[in-house]
Amino acid sequence: MTAALPRAEPDALGFSPARLALITETLQHYVDAGHIPGLVAGIARHGRIVYLESLGWQDVEQQVPMRADAIFQIRSMSKPIVSLAVMQLIEQGQLRLDDPVSHYIPAFTDMLVLENPADPDGSARPASRRITIADLLLHTGGLSHRNSALYVDREVRSRADTLVQLTDKVAQVPLIADPGAVWNYSISTTVLGRVVEIVSGLPLDDYLQTAILSPLDMGDTGFFVPEGKIDQAVGVYRLGPQGMQREPDMEIPITQDPPLMEGAAGLVSTVPDYLRFLQAFMNGGELDGQRVLSEPGVALMTSNQLPAEVLPIALNPQRPMRDLGWGYGFSVVIDAAESGFARNNGEFGWNGSLGTFSWADPETGTVAVLMLQIQPSGAYNLSALFKSLVAQSIVP
Repeated sequence: MTAALPRAEPDALGFSPARLALITETLQHYVDAGHIPGLVAGIARHGRIVYLESLGWQDVEQQVPMRADAIFQIRSMSKPIVSLAVMQLIEQGQLRLDDPVSHYIPAFTDMLVLENPADPDGSARPASRRITIADLLLHTGGLSHRNSALYVDREVRSRADTLVQLTDKVAQVPLIADPGAVWNYSISTTVLGRVVEIVSGLPLDDYLQTAILSPLDMGDTGFFVPEGKIDQAVGVYRLGPQGMQREPDMEIPITQDPPLMEGAAGLVSTVPDYLRFLQAFMNGGELDGQRVLSEPGVALMTSNQLPAEVLPIALNPQRPMRDLGWGYGFSVVIDAAESGFARNNGEFGWNGSLGTFSWADPETGTVAVLMLQIQPSGAYNLSALFKSLVAQSIVP
């Protein structure tokens, strides 16, 4: 069980109790209407929790109530955790941002680039340069997303594979662009997980446990839900024509230790754990006397590192995210005026494809995490709604 951040009375930290109650009322409406199964939401300011609520169900069919320490698949919210591991090794002098990935994984030595990314079976040419560690942290290495047709058609990703097998498969697929040329949200953090193993000499789960999860007291975070915590696991649901349906387990269920330790999308966690993780960054790399990164390292991870020529970034080419840049592990708000909802410049965080959502705002000293397990992850635009309600709860 995780030691959560300490609690505080909301009004003592500049939050309106009435407006926080409105958050609960609003989110409960979506549960009661059958739109979502359940959720956990948490807010902390200046290192103290002012709001932590669990609503709805972990398992709708069995009517298992949601608990505050419920364990969720956080999918892409795994990326900042594994990116922190990389930055730790860089600070220790064991790794450099400009190191070629091929120095650690030789299969990446002679990468090819598709002449036409829209034609995955077309001709390819040699890449203009080698992929670096920085490219992988920034998603500018030319790699593709784990669910892209380019990778799916070539059966690149399977939870039954080891990290060694997956990275070798990735290296056999042509890049969609020269390294450094474009931002393409990708599998690169999983490849970085293999680099962490090679450099540290530890399996990725052991490294994360030793260097990040134990120091930050994130006791419910890992690559699977162990047997003793099954009652904390949350079911995954999908919205469709027939309403909300339970999703079948993955080929290797989240309750089994998987061969693939997938740094880009494989971790499970809780709202209290992830609040602790973000708070360590808000504190300049330290929490409860445990330092996991220097203040300059935190600044590199939480400020935009992308050059102007690759902005704006986009998960969907038709919907560029003009408000966001990317640091060495997090998205970063670089132009709040371009955002469609309440944001401040300098905010950092990221989301997950099953409905997990997080951010940290240095301007207000606030960190917040919302976790649910629903597809599509943007259902009812709940993350933006939660974000706006949190902003409105802060008393000027």
